[in-house]
Amino acid sequence: MQLLNYSLISLMSFSGLLIGMILAFTAKEELEPGKKYFILLQKLTLLLILIFLLNFFNINLYLRITIYILFIFLMTINIKSQIIYPLLAVVFFLSSRDMNLFVTNSILIFFYGFPTGSLFAKKLTKKKKSFVLKNIFLNYFWFVVIAVILKLIF
Repeated sequence: MQLLNYSLISLMSFSGLLIGMILAFTAKEELEPGKKYFILLQKLTLLLILIFLLNFFNINLYLRITIYILFIFLMTINIKSQIIYPLLAVVFFLSSRDMNLFVTNSILIFFYGFPTGSLFAKKLTKKKKSFVLKNIFLNYFWFVVIAVILKLIF
């Protein structure tokens, strides 16, 4: 896959965060009651990304089950999404080896951005939209940077 196409797709996957931010500002009253659903959606989306990735690499069933159990345990300790997004960049790069997996994981990363952007903006709803947008870029744009660097190196 060409670098330009790959980079544009990484930007599109990243844009889920921006849509989540817009959602947070247009439906402020729904953020608090929807918080638990946003968190659940994040966790389910990450689980789906992991399932598709592990199935692609044909990892032994017992090892897969062990990884799923470890993943479920890790999800109970609520890892910050600022740490998860660089890992998603690695997943994004690894997925680029197979077009079907790449499309699937790109869409799932995009969908992961909806609740992540909404939850991030929820903390800053009293601030200006430009301030929130700047903070989203500062906290999450590493996804695009890491994904493109990996593509350039390998």
